[in-house]
Amino acid sequence: MDDNVVPQNIIKLLYDKSQDKKQQGCQQLRSLVCSCAASGKELLIKQIIETLKIKFTSSSQLYLKRQGMFAIQTVAEILVKEYPQLAERCVKDLTQPILECLNDKEDKARQYAVECLLQLTKIMKTMILLNFNEIFEYQLGRSAEQDNQIVQAMLLLDAQLKTQVQIAVQEKLYEPGKPCYFNLNSFMTQLQSKLKTRVTYVRQFLLGWIKVLNQCHNNDLYIYFPMILEGIFMMLGESNKEVRNGADVQANEFMKQVEIKVNMDQKVNEQIIEILLKICQMKGNQNNYAKLNSLLWIFEYLRVFQQELEEEQKGKLGLQHSPSNVLKQEEYMRSNTSPISKNQIQSYFGGFESPLRKTILNSLSQILGPILILLSHEEEEIRKAAQKTNELLLKVMDRVKNQSVEFMNIVPTIKEMLTDKKSNTAESALIWMKHLLEIYSESLFPTIEDILTKLIDKLADSESAIVQNIMDVLANISMHNQYFEIVIDKILMMLHKNQDQQEKKGDQIFKKLCSLLNPQQVYFTITAKLLEIYSDNDVLFISNTVQALTNLLISEKELQSLRNILRNLKHEKDEKQRQHNQEIFETLYRTFCYNSMSVITLCLLSEEYELAYNIIISFSEVEVNQYILLEIAQLINVLETPVFIFLRLQLLEYDSHPFLMKCLFGLMMLLPQGPAFNTLRHRLKNVSNAQIQSLQQDKKMETEEFLDIQKLLTQFRDIRLQCINQESKQKDLN
Repeated sequence: MDDNVVPQNIIKLLYDKSQDKKQQGCQQLRSLVCSCAASGKELLIKQIIETLKIKFTSSSQLYLKRQGMFAIQTVAEILVKEYPQLAERCVKDLTQPILECLNDKEDKARQYAVECLLQLTKIMKTMILLNFNEIFEYQLGRSAEQDNQIVQAMLLLDAQLKTQVQIAVQEKLYEPGKPCYFNLNSFMTQLQSKLKTRVTYVRQFLLGWIKVLNQCHNNDLYIYFPMILEGIFMMLGESNKEVRNGADVQANEFMKQVEIKVNMDQKVNEQIIEILLKICQMKGNQNNYAKLNSLLWIFEYLRVFQQELEEEQKGKLGLQHSPSNVLKQEEYMRSNTSPISKNQIQSYFGGFESPLRKTILNSLSQILGPILILLSHEEEEIRKAAQKTNELLLKVMDRVKNQSVEFMNIVPTIKEMLTDKKSNTAESALIWMKHLLEIYSESLFPTIEDILTKLIDKLADSESAIVQNIMDVLANISMHNQYFEIVIDKILMMLHKNQDQQEKKGDQIFKKLCSLLNPQQVYFTITAKLLEIYSDNDVLFISNTVQALTNLLISEKELQSLRNILRNLKHEKDEKQRQHNQEIFETLYRTFCYNSMSVITLCLLSEEYELAYNIIISFSEVEVNQYILLEIAQLINVLETPVFIFLRLQLLEYDSHPFLMKCLFGLMMLLPQGPAFNTLRHRLKNVSNAQIQSLQQDKKMETEEFLDIQKLLTQFRDIRLQCINQESKQKDLN
């Protein structure tokens, strides 16, 4: 940096202890800054500020520090007044030298620094919030000041900053187009880390800011609860009465937002529930009041959910527009300062798939355990709150038990609690088991669920020899209709979680299932579950699983019956059976579309040669990579297996199967010259030129077509586009 960026005559005037000369120096500094700003010399202005820092605020002499602060105020004043956009870019430069003085050893230097920051805040107003996080950090560092003058100045500064934050938030609310200098997200992240402190005066300082933020955001901090709630609850065990009461008031204020905001964001709900349960399980009597408040919060979530279920029932009875519901909607709209979509409103007031519903049902097993344990707590008030919450949870379960809601995930918790040595906990667990048995009358239900979970866990870790035995047990469980889909679900989840083992274990698991159960039902369920659960998030997993199913379909004797159904797709004479076979094909086709070679194999096996040909031709629409070429080569090898003898013989009936010939020639054209290319070329070389020429004629001698080829082809293209888009997004994330 050029030492002469600020002329020496200005430096000398600012050094002078004479008030007149200092004012003269400030006037010349103002002119210098104006000149630079008018010329757009932002870097030069920052160098001027840096020079003032080096020459003055970093000096060991108090009067020079103070003069430097005055000079920086002068620069800030002219920039904010005449060049506000430039001032915005210089906020950090203007405030940083003053902030560093807050750490000075001399009380007077710190006092002057606080007073200077106060003046800068008044000059820059909301603009100073561009460096708010750093100012807040320094404020926090000086919150233990003992000097009375500094404390008073700090209070004034804190009040002024809170005022500017309130103004900034209101401007954002009522003037959306105006830039907002206060970044709530950034500040909440900073606040989250600070709330871990156990220092009393720091906690008091933080509570003051949380209160202001909640007020100026119109009680709309719900989405930030996961960041600050645990810290506030921990203050409930604070020895200082003022802090403890402040935290209690704030926790109660926040709880009022639950009913209004609870259906805005499922993820936020789940994070809050997780925090509440964590507090419920903390040890030590100092956390008892926090535990009690956590139970009250959980009860509030359940109460609102029960209320939602009642509104849902009214809706079914045609009472959805009852006065109470209308008033509730109005309050919801009035209290919410965030943008609200129509879907959010419908989700909230429709009730069927609301975020709260998903949260409670997804968290049921996690909620139940701590509540059952707290039923035996040594403190009576906590026991009563736990009992009240437990009773409400049972009522909620009774209300949703006829809505296809599964409660099996709570069985391990209940079984664990049954052996608890504390009578209240064990007794309540027995009540829960009684309720479950009323819903699921099968006596084996609790035992099977426990065994099933352990078997699936074992399946993930076991070697090949043990897998066979595990699958025997799983298949026996699956023979009970109510457990069949559960077993398939859990197997797919295990394979999805352990995709490195999918290729090795997938074939073995699916083969064993097909050998012990109805292969058609196994395939239908697996393909349906793949679409239902994984189509939106993991198309690669679907593709790999479909490849495993295809390998079994064309090679294993257990799948002979399903192969026969597909082979007879176009030849079945009975109309009802033909429609059934067509339904089987289309069901498999939807999922097989996630693997190009598998869907072509399915078409060839079913003699749907025209559809297969159109799919092959569609490869011209995408970039064919090495992976696809490898799959095509594998398909050529598959066509040489005994299962496709019928297809190879049909090559002799080229007039009857022109699209078969086109399929094979299409595959050969896609391949580079190599072993697979040569295999197919040798197979086709006996086709004469006259036969090839006949393919160019408009002969349509294929068996009558019952499928909607264009519809199925469109379905394939749509799924392929979905796969490409999802893979592209995954690459971007990586």
